[in-house]
Amino acid sequence: MAIEVIEANGSLDAALRKVARTIFSVLNARDKKEPLVIGVCGGRSIVGLLTSLRNEAADQPKDLMERVHFFMVDERLVPLANEQSNFGGLQRLLFDELVLDGSLKSEQLHPFVSDDSIEDFGCARYREELARFGGAFSVVVLGVGEDGHIAGLFPHHPALACGERSFVSFLDSPKPPAQRMTASAPLIAGAELSIVLMLGEGKRAAWEAFRSGKASVESCPALIATQAKSCVVVTDLV
Repeated sequence: MAIEVIEANGSLDAALRKVARTIFSVLNARDKKEPLVIGVCGGRSIVGLLTSLRNEAADQPKDLMERVHFFMVDERLVPLANEQSNFGGLQRLLFDELVLDGSLKSEQLHPFVSDDSIEDFGCARYREELARFGGAFSVVVLGVGEDGHIAGLFPHHPALACGERSFVSFLDSPKPPAQRMTASAPLIAGAELSIVLMLGEGKRAAWEAFRSGKASVESCPALIATQAKSCVVVTDLV
């Protein structure tokens, strides 16, 4: 495991461009026939990184972006058109534009479609969809909450106990909305590269716990990301 900290105190755009180049370095090292899976959470910080990826893509092999597939690492159990949907937010902020200008094809985007007629709301089906593209994340991009949570994995929550590389739904999120799905800890930890975005003074306590060497995964789930083969942390808190 290798952890790199990229300081974003001066210019967040410059930090995100550096991360984008790191991501492409990892993707280019993969077998040229393999699909490349990027797991993303919602939020505007993610949009900034995806925009940097788009800008850096011009310098990459022509067929590289054609092999990239985006999956969600967490989602609210709401229709995609609902304003609370993580994928819906990314779609409105960026994905629609990328499809419209030809940067991506709609087939490269894989939203989690919640189905309340199924006990797991569609998690097994989403795992099967991921399996069609190798069953693992090449890169996973994670924002960190003020309590140290990543994806839908909150401190001391039962969802942390899932031991399979899969997706988990639950109805008791400590942060609203209560109904969510998340990639499991083993699925996140199995990524080739994890990107952790820990930005803003509100994340100070999470950052201190993350770097203390004393916190546990149960108290600071962001530490799961450090179990990936490589981990890059972008922060303005150093």
